[in-house]
Amino acid sequence: MEQKNKFDIKKSLLLFLIIAILIIIIIYLILKLNNIEKSNSGTSAESISSKYDDKTYASSTDLKSTTITDGGSYNITGEYGCITINTSNEVELNLENATITCESGPAINVESAKLVSIKLSEKNKIVSKTVEDLDGAIYSKSDLVFSGDGSIEIESNYDGIVSKDELVIKSGTYIINTDDDGMRGKDNVAIVDGTFTINASGDGIKSTNDEDEAKGYIVIDDGVFNITSVGDGIQAETSITINGGTFDIKTTGNANSTSAKGIKSGKLIEINDGIITINSTDDGIHSNGNITISKGKFEITSKDDAIHADGKIEINGGTFDITAAEGIEATYVRINDGNINISASDDGINAGNKSDDYSIVVEINGGYLTIKMGEGDTDGIDSNGSLYINGGTIDITAQSPFDYDKEAKHTGGTIIVNGEETNTITNQMMGGGPGNMGGNFGRR
Repeated sequence: MEQKNKFDIKKSLLLFLIIAILIIIIIYLILKLNNIEKSNSGTSAESISSKYDDKTYASSTDLKSTTITDGGSYNITGEYGCITINTSNEVELNLENATITCESGPAINVESAKLVSIKLSEKNKIVSKTVEDLDGAIYSKSDLVFSGDGSIEIESNYDGIVSKDELVIKSGTYIINTDDDGMRGKDNVAIVDGTFTINASGDGIKSTNDEDEAKGYIVIDDGVFNITSVGDGIQAETSITINGGTFDIKTTGNANSTSAKGIKSGKLIEINDGIITINSTDDGIHSNGNITISKGKFEITSKDDAIHADGKIEINGGTFDITAAEGIEATYVRINDGNINISASDDGINAGNKSDDYSIVVEINGGYLTIKMGEGDTDGIDSNGSLYINGGTIDITAQSPFDYDKEAKHTGGTIIVNGEETNTITNQMMGGGPGNMGGNFGRR
């Protein structure tokens, strides 16, 4: 009897251990997903740049040698050749009417430094034309910070500005013409303010760290951005946060052979404000994870999707003027507010199975939506799962206003179809019927 009790206790302990391990794994996965969702959410470029407050140097020396091995502040005025920095200390470069030309590598090459700060005064020019594979006309293996009220013009037959750590821009005017990427920070790109004109044969602005979930992101607080790129306009491996600014982004690449999206991230895009104009040959705004838009003015013209997320799109406000093959597409689309105008040749709003993290749903709780569809096999709102309209006004002009697979419920709000108000969601692809009918044998 005693032996049986011992056996039962061992079984109970083993079962308890297995349950405990499963609980730990579940908690870890939840925290990991939450970290992906929340990483850098609410972050500002100002908070990142505050780590790099301007350092006060006792004196500043005119640069005489193009090789810098000591820390300190250096004035650069006039014409220079290739400049190399190799030190364990901080270096400040004060560019004032400087022209730096290098035909054998980066015009400014930071091989080693604790930090490099570049302050811009008046007009400056950087030229790197080389047959070698060049990471950047300005290239740094250390954190790189720009400030000042001057301007810099960069010409490169490879990349423009590159930091292998953080790239922080506080202010200034930047004119960048490159045969590859315009600006690139590996760990992050943080822009507080500035004026940017970028013409790139690669991507416009990007962050590339795909090994650390807490890095590889872009944060923009304000500024004026005119970006023309063959690749993506703004691209980050993890997240993009836009808190304000004026953006005019045009992508020209062939979406079948290269990514040519306006704004693209691997996990999360969060837009809190801004005036954003995108004309893209690929998706306008694209996330492999989720997108949250709270405020702003958007004008998006796309040959593919205007706003696309594999996971969830949540719109809490803003004004949208969309002309695209497909307007808004994700696994879960939730619209809480906003003034949204969509003209589409495929679907206006589409929910499809692109992520296992969410149910396939279109949920409309508020806002004013106007959807105009082209002729043919097109749907105003198409859900391969369920459709819920709880509030707002939806005004659809289409041969097929609604198409859904599971259920559709109308609990509030106004529905207008082809000029007539209705209280039902009619699944046109089923040949008509009440809003709560399931099933759909039309296009997906």
